[in-house]
Amino acid sequence: MTETARSTPTPRLTLARAVAWALLLSGWVGLGSFATVLAPSIGSGFALVALWLLALGGAATVATRDNLPAAARRAAMLVCGGVAAAALFWAIRGGGVVALLLAVLAWAALTALASGVVRSLRLAQPSPPGPPIGAAALGALASGLLLGDVGDLQALALRLGALVLLAAIGLAALQRSGGPRASISRCRAGLFDCSLPAWPAGAWRDTRQWPALLAGLAMLPMMAALPLMVAWCRTQAIAPQAMVLLHFAAMFAPALLLRHTLASWSVRTLSAVCALCLVAGAMLALWAAAPLDLLGLAFTHGAAWGLAWAGQLWSPDRRSRQGASPLHAALGYAALTLAFGVIVERFGMQGVAATHVALGAAAGAAWLISAAAMVFARAAATRMPAPPAIHPDHRAGGR
Repeated sequence: MTETARSTPTPRLTLARAVAWALLLSGWVGLGSFATVLAPSIGSGFALVALWLLALGGAATVATRDNLPAAARRAAMLVCGGVAAAALFWAIRGGGVVALLLAVLAWAALTALASGVVRSLRLAQPSPPGPPIGAAALGALASGLLLGDVGDLQALALRLGALVLLAAIGLAALQRSGGPRASISRCRAGLFDCSLPAWPAGAWRDTRQWPALLAGLAMLPMMAALPLMVAWCRTQAIAPQAMVLLHFAAMFAPALLLRHTLASWSVRTLSAVCALCLVAGAMLALWAAAPLDLLGLAFTHGAAWGLAWAGQLWSPDRRSRQGASPLHAALGYAALTLAFGVIVERFGMQGVAATHVALGAAAGAAWLISAAAMVFARAAATRMPAPPAIHPDHRAGGR
């Protein structure tokens, strides 16, 4: 499954990747927390998160281009960081949704520019570096520690403001001055190394891949629902920060521990493990007592997403073609976020659990369909008559 020989990422690239992932995760959860409080309804709060994803995809189509000068990218990152920090402070001082909208757009642009910095450093290496599993885990840890109690907007604005300013300055310093190597292939499709994948056009025609493809959707309801789980955490005597850290640990720890063996997993093995995790989470959500129901769901579905994400980084047949527009992935995920927002606005936390249960049921059914297809294919192969034997004298023919 390994595409080509992989080199060890440089410390500079690893640091840039970690900062970019911290921006992605902190922005998603942090801005979503602001939207939950400041937006007039739950549905409109999810619409702001959908706008964040859409803006990120649109900005990434520009920010990752090779012809964008390094100086222009540096200046844009500093401006976006300053605007995002100022908008967050304005939001908690009466700016409301207007200020949050400005923060959403500036943060999305900075995150896309961060992806461009990572790309310039990745293409500067003599051979393709290994997948960013370790760097993403480091960024997730930093993000979880920094977010803290996402229900306290006053403190959250200070922490997020500090993060976005330091990230902009750090990425500006990490940005390469020279152009990328033209001989290296383009970025992986989707956003942030397939974390929000734009799946291959024919992936859904292969039933073996369905559970892994469905696992790739688990990140969206988990991340979108985190700000809403603050009240639930308090009723269960669970610190909101602990819930955020659990989500991030589930998403990245299993992939990090198995990163050296994932490259050897077949499509069928990866899908079977993803299906097992998704089905286990659905069963916990249906029958386990609180707080094990949602905690177990967060861990199993987070692990399913992490393994599906890390597995497709090694395998070109499980991701989109190189250089596909990030906007395609963003459009799909923005639409799914809006649909999920409608469900949550109508059914609350029960809608969150029901979405994950449906995901688990679909993955289990997909695995059964795939297994049945394999059994039927083997049975058909055994029923086929063997080709007639050719006498040695006839083999010479007219030679």
